Amino acid sequence: MRERVEPATISRPYEVHAAPKGIQQVHRDYGLWIISGGGSKTQVNSYYTCSKRYFEFYSISHMHDGAGRLWLKPDNESDVKAGQCVIICPETLNSYGGAKGQIYDEDSIRFAGPVADMMRKTGIIKDGVFELGKARCLLPIIKLVSDPAVDSQINANIALQKLLVDIYNENKQHNVVKADFVIDKLIETIKEQINRWWTVSEMADFCNLSDDQFRRIFLKRTGMLPKIYIDRLKIQKAGELLMSNRFKITEIATRLGYVDQYHFSRRFKKITGLSPRKYRQAFTLGA
Repeated sequence: MRERVEPATISRPYEVHAAPKGIQQVHRDYGLWIISGGGSKTQVNSYYTCSKRYFEFYSISHMHDGAGRLWLKPDNESDVKAGQCVIICPETLNSYGGAKGQIYDEDSIRFAGPVADMMRKTGIIKDGVFELGKARCLLPIIKLVSDPAVDSQINANIALQKLLVDIYNENKQHNVVKADFVIDKLIETIKEQINRWWTVSEMADFCNLSDDQFRRIFLKRTGMLPKIYIDRLKIQKAGELLMSNRFKITEIATRLGYVDQYHFSRRFKKITGLSPRKYRQAFTLGA
């Protein structure tokens, strides 16, 4: 979990972007206040000169053109591509801007209130880079906010909430597809390195997931826990090698990464019900 920094602990050289005063009654009643919204364009490579700062409000920045980069404390950096948005929660140390020789062209909205806090608590709002698309979908909200009429402010709040929920749902699906892809890539690598005994942490690192996330996603994808999968995969491969009748049992044990023939034979019999020798006698190809 990313570290949250309490205001009292933050000192220079960090900048503090304070929330302005003057909230309308409609915002108090609703529980959500869109503080400001607008567009801006940074200089080329502005990320590399951007000061570390934290906000006293929530911020969503939609980079509709250019190329950027985001830094979050403690040392988490991400590229930002055109069509993605950066969301920053209150008191999260951050910096972002143009990178790779390009500008950072954004529409942005700053907001606060207990409704936003609730959305953060439930995981709908969180720090990071998210897919949003290249259509400038913040502009209608910014236009509503520019009108101080109560109805306009309420509709702006509703539109912002819907947008945040859409971002959450879209990226949740995107992350599922991405997770499935990296799990498939891991399985392909495991098969290529059949002699290796992977730890759960090594597999999780390969997929850029926490151990718990990895176990949960791997189980959903394969129907079994990762260590069981590797165990069964090795035994399945052992059966194929035994049936080919091309290798000695000791050679098969070595190829599959077992310490010695004894450990291999014991594990093989536990899973198949037959010793490697009897398995070969029963299922040798051409027998």
